[in-house]
Amino acid sequence: MTKNPMQRSSASVLVDSRPVHYHLTGSDDDQRPLLVMVHGSTGSTDSHYGFLFPMLGFRQRVVSVDLAAPAEGQTLSLEQLVAQVAAVVDQVSPGRAISLMGYSLGAVVAAALAAQRPQQVTQLILVAGWMKTDAHQQLRNGVWRELRQEGVAAIRNYMLYCAFSADFITARTPAELAGMAEKIGLDAFVDQQMELNANIDISALVPQIRATTLVVGCTHDQMVPKHHSLQLLGAIDDARYTQIDSGHAVVFERPAELLRLIDVFLRDPKAHAAGSIIPAARP
Repeated sequence: MTKNPMQRSSASVLVDSRPVHYHLTGSDDDQRPLLVMVHGSTGSTDSHYGFLFPMLGFRQRVVSVDLAAPAEGQTLSLEQLVAQVAAVVDQVSPGRAISLMGYSLGAVVAAALAAQRPQQVTQLILVAGWMKTDAHQQLRNGVWRELRQEGVAAIRNYMLYCAFSADFITARTPAELAGMAEKIGLDAFVDQQMELNANIDISALVPQIRATTLVVGCTHDQMVPKHHSLQLLGAIDDARYTQIDSGHAVVFERPAELLRLIDVFLRDPKAHAAGSIIPAARP
């Protein structure tokens, strides 16, 4: 019996003795490759993919991974996060081709896994991702860590300022912005993710990706400026590029536009030739 695509189930898998939770939705009978989604820093399935996850479930089977903190006393590494996503894939869809999507840090994780499993990851979507942390990113990350260490209450406002475009922020009331700031989680795992973000370098892995790839940059991204997405385009043989008129937090600013891009790409990944710059949608 076909499952109602709006129904959601959750499960977990142990990785290094730590439970990694994931969520499934969509039809069990769908013949298209499973879509695996990986959220970004400070996020989760519910916070980053609250709109995208159920909507994509109408089209195909989808699993979204909630990245887990390492064991107490361990340093968070990219390899750990890649292993977590790989373990979920092996439990849900062992040995079968998959589509893989990552946003922000999740795009880094997805790209690394795609490079390691070129036969299994057949379609890849990288949203606001990057290969190597540069001086611009390190400067912003350093300011964040200084504010965090000093316990500055305005750190959440700083995060909003960096994540969203000026147009998006200007359109919000002070009360709305205050409410958004209150929802930003800050804990030891977030600190570890920010430390990891400051030291990313997958430039040797990315050219090994063989998946048909869509790279999505964000026009007003201050956290991962769009030149990083263009670098991914240049490093992946079968990649095409498009961009959204948004800040880094595109999953909040333009979720419907992002949904359309993902859906169109997964329905026909080869519609645009490798190396293509796909024109941005206009209202």
